Amino acid sequence: MPRASRDLACLVAVLVLPLVNCTTPDEVSKFCVSASTTLTSASVVFDDMKLSCLREVNSRDEFGTFRPPVQSDENCNAIGDQAVGAAAAAKVLSDYFSAINSLASFGTAKAGTNAQSLLSKTGAAVGESSSAQTALGSIAQFLVSAATSGYQRRQLEKDLPKVSANVSAVVSALITIVHDDYIDRQLGSEEQKLAVRYREFAKDKSPEIKLLLDDRWHADEQALAAKRASAQSLITALQSLSKGFADLAANAHQLRAKEVSGLLGPYATQLQALIPQIQKGF
Repeated sequence: MPRASRDLACLVAVLVLPLVNCTTPDEVSKFCVSASTTLTSASVVFDDMKLSCLREVNSRDEFGTFRPPVQSDENCNAIGDQAVGAAAAAKVLSDYFSAINSLASFGTAKAGTNAQSLLSKTGAAVGESSSAQTALGSIAQFLVSAATSGYQRRQLEKDLPKVSANVSAVVSALITIVHDDYIDRQLGSEEQKLAVRYREFAKDKSPEIKLLLDDRWHADEQALAAKRASAQSLITALQSLSKGFADLAANAHQLRAKEVSGLLGPYATQLQALIPQIQKGF
């Protein structure tokens, strides 16, 4: 057998074949469940993208106007579409890890059937012609195959290396959205506008009113800091998820089955610790 084929066969064995005296299926399952839960938790961050925009819009009103908050805004709606696309991309990845968990645990994968519907939304987040969208299309094709034909473990032999690269591409796009679009741009802009609002209203006010405004500003600032920290935890989790999966794909041919626990265990543990931190700020 050629070396490349032999290495790939070893990789599939480490990932999904139940081995005697080996905890491999449990370790793969634990990692995949942690990865899937992490990606599901990401929705709280993506949901706040549009909400942050609306909070910024409403901060333009002076205190004491007593108007209902704005619920819709053209620019915020566009940000909302991006957020929906990002959540859909995370859901595609989550479904993929659920399918791999099923393969590891039961030998077959029956995934959800809405992959193509999710794919129709992801372009708004990652770009219709981007490498991440192409990667999502490949993963969605895998999920459709799993749903319609009862995907078998042996089929993973030819698909896993390519999907590993696709996972990395999608995770990289999600990290960019969270870091650049949400933390830097959206939360940064909201924080700036909020400070301006408080400063303008505090002009010529009594010391007592200024003290009250300062307390309220600190409370709002702490809320934004908590959201920022949660989003940063999501970035750390996504990086860990991607690296864990890539490390397994790259090194499995060198590992004995019992060594998989040492490879995947730290990643799964880190993901489990980060999930509550992702949700904490919301």
